[in-house]
Amino acid sequence: MLELKSRNAVLVAASAMFMAQLDGAVLVIALPRIARDFHVPVISLSLSITIYLTMLVAMLPISGWCADRFGAKRVFMAATLGFAFFSLCCALSTGLYSFVLARALQGAAAALFAPVGRLLLLRQTPKHELVDALAITAMPMLIAPTLGPSLGGFIVQYARWEYIFLLNLPISVLLFLATRATIPRMEPEAPRKLDIVGAILVSGALTAILTGIDRLVIGFDALLPWGLILGGLVLAGAAWLHLESHSSPILTFGAMRNPGFRTAAIGAGAVVRLPARAMLLGLPLMLQLGFGFSPLWAGVMLIALNGGDLVTKPLIKPAFDRYGYRRTTIAGSLTGLAALAFIALARPGAMLAPLLLAALTVCGIARSLTFTAMTSLSFSSLTASTMTSGNIIASISMQIFNALGVSITAVILSVLAKLGGRAEPAMIDYRHAMLVIVLIGLAATIRLRNQIPEDLAPARPRMREDPEEARERARGDLD
Repeated sequence: MLELKSRNAVLVAASAMFMAQLDGAVLVIALPRIARDFHVPVISLSLSITIYLTMLVAMLPISGWCADRFGAKRVFMAATLGFAFFSLCCALSTGLYSFVLARALQGAAAALFAPVGRLLLLRQTPKHELVDALAITAMPMLIAPTLGPSLGGFIVQYARWEYIFLLNLPISVLLFLATRATIPRMEPEAPRKLDIVGAILVSGALTAILTGIDRLVIGFDALLPWGLILGGLVLAGAAWLHLESHSSPILTFGAMRNPGFRTAAIGAGAVVRLPARAMLLGLPLMLQLGFGFSPLWAGVMLIALNGGDLVTKPLIKPAFDRYGYRRTTIAGSLTGLAALAFIALARPGAMLAPLLLAALTVCGIARSLTFTAMTSLSFSSLTASTMTSGNIIASISMQIFNALGVSITAVILSVLAKLGGRAEPAMIDYRHAMLVIVLIGLAATIRLRNQIPEDLAPARPRMREDPEEARERARGDLD
C-alpha cells in the first residue's frame, strides 16, 4: 500500500469504513447492560439497531448528490464530525427514545461519510491502482466485525457501555484532521438534478415500514406499528408512481428485469441471508441472557463467527470452480442452518463452550459463502447500462434485510415471551426463535435451489471502467 500514489485517500477511506463497521459490531454485546440502565426490556433496544440501518438506507440516494453539490472532501469532513457528535449524544442518552434518536442521526452521518469516503478514494486513485486500493479498503469491513464483539464485551465488563460511543470521538477527530491535511481540496461539481420528491417518498416509506415492523415487539394489538406500516405502504405506492413518471428519478429499476438479480436482491436469495442477519441480535443476547456467558466471553466467542467468515473469503472461488456454483451455495446454506439449529438446541455442560465455538465457526464459513454467492449472482449478468441502478438497489436491499433480520428476531422473541407469560424472553424463547429463523432459511434455500444456475456464466470481457461510472457506482455502495 505504501507504494500507492493514492495511499492517503486509501487510509482515509479505510478508516471511515472501519469506524462505521466497528460501531455496530461493538454495540450488540452491550444491549443487555443498556437495557438495564434504561429500565426497558432488552428486546425494545432492537430499534437502536434497525433505526441505524434504516437511516443508512434513507440517506443513500442523496449521498452522491451531496458530494457533487458541496464537494466530496467538505461533505466527508462534515459527516465525520457529525458522526462524532451524535456518538457523544448516544453516550449521554438517559432513556430509550433519546438513545434511538441519537442512533438515527448517527446512522445518517455514517450514510454520508462511508460512501463519500469511497468516492474520495476513486477521485484520487489512478486507474491502474484502483483494484489494489479497493481491496485494501475492503479489509476493515471484514476485520471490524471480527474484533468488535470482543472489544464491546471488554468495555461492558470492565468499564461502562458509554465508552463504546466515546471511542468514536478520538478516531473521528484524527480522521477529520488527516483528511484536512492530506486530501487535496475538491471543488464542487455540477450536480445532477436531485429528485427531491422521490428521495423524500422513498426514504419516508422505508423508514416508516421498517420502524413499524420493528415496533411490533410492543404487541400486535398496538396501533402505532400498524399505523407506521400502513403509512409506509401509502408512501411506497406514491413513490412507485412518482419514480415511474419522473424524467430523472432518484431510483431506476432496470436491473430488476434480470431474473438472477431479482432472486438475489429481493427473492429467495435475499431471504436465505436472513438467518445470518438475525444472528446479529439473537446470538449476543442468547449467549449472555440464555447461556449465562459474561459480556467479554460472549464477545470472544463471536470472534469465531466473524473469523470463520473472514478466513473463508479466499477459498470461495476455488470451491465454486471445483464443486459448482449451485451445489456449493446450497450445501453452504444448509450447513450453516444446521449449525445454527445445533446452537439453538445446545445444552449446558463441560463441552458447551468448545462446541459453540465450533458451531459459530461453521456459521461464519456458511455466511461468507452464501453472501458471496448472492453478490456474485446479483452482478454477474448485469449490463453496463444497469450496473449503476443495480448497485444502488442491491445496497438498499442489503440494509433492508439487515434491519428485517433484527426486527423479525425481536418480534418472534417478544411474541414467544408473551405467550409464555414472561416479561423478558427466557432460554426456551431464544431456542424456539432461532429454530423459527432456521425454518425460514430452509424454505428459502429449497426455493433458491430451483432459481439459481448450476454455474455462473463466464465473465464477459469488459472495457476499462470509466472513472465517472466508477464514481456513480460508489455513490450507492455501502458494503
